[in-house]
Amino acid sequence: MGGILVAVTVVALCIGPGTFSFGSVLGEANSTIILSLRLPRIVLAVAVGGALAATGVMFQAVLRNPLAEPYMLGVSNGCAVGAMIGYAVGASSITVPALSFAGGAAVVLAVLWISKGGGYGDRSEGLLLGGVMVAAIGAALIFLLLGFLGDSMRTAIQWMMGNLASASAHIGYGSGVLWIAVLGLSLAGGNILNAISLGDDEAATLGLPVNRARIILYLIGSLTVGLTVSFCGAIGFVGLVAPHIMRRIVGPDHRMLLPASVIGGGIFLLLCDTAARALLGFVGNVGSELPVGAVTALVGAPIFITMLRNAGRA
Repeated sequence: MGGILVAVTVVALCIGPGTFSFGSVLGEANSTIILSLRLPRIVLAVAVGGALAATGVMFQAVLRNPLAEPYMLGVSNGCAVGAMIGYAVGASSITVPALSFAGGAAVVLAVLWISKGGGYGDRSEGLLLGGVMVAAIGAALIFLLLGFLGDSMRTAIQWMMGNLASASAHIGYGSGVLWIAVLGLSLAGGNILNAISLGDDEAATLGLPVNRARIILYLIGSLTVGLTVSFCGAIGFVGLVAPHIMRRIVGPDHRMLLPASVIGGGIFLLLCDTAARALLGFVGNVGSELPVGAVTALVGAPIFITMLRNAGRA
């Protein structure tokens, strides 16, 4: 997997509005484009893709639902509401991500509050139902806020569709820390997910404090998603498709599946982002690019449908 990631990275460095050969990538003439634009974006794509895929694996285990994905519990809608408020009041490029993350964090707290107050405690059913309801409220607020945006509506919609181009080089390189942290946690969390995916009773017999573990995993996953969405918008299907692809390759053991998904999710999003940067250039519209969220959906949905059909025949 590591070798594939390196190979895809090299391809992504060469492809873009200006296509370079591998030799010219290493040359000094293109160093500004490579180091200031393409490489930080590649690091960001790998980090965000890995984080979303790892969170998808976590939520599928915690909720014991194969269709669970990072945005299922409403965090992305909370982030979007925060961002919409920022765009509506003309906030700066630094304040908008901060408001977005605050909106996602508010959703996390709201879901926990609803789950406990509804008598579900820390069980997965309470988290799932609370998340779905908060997500519905968030979606309604997004449509209401869009009416107040005016000239900034186009920027807001582009952000909502997923956009890796808007992040600065500092954020791009800094996201490497996120990828390392997620990979480190994935190497340590496999046994916990193996236990919790068996069910509450079985996990408890293995000595796992189930409710505490579920809440910790939910908080880690949701806040990680909030961080990625605050800078890149909601990029769908990575956290759903990548874990299922990796499960076919390495099996269901989370000790292998979780770190493999961190790498596989990075590869998947990097490939989609490279396509988003290059496709319009091939038809003559140089300098423009597709929203990466649209590409992940166009690629991810057919892949997932194919896996479902093949699973049904097995």
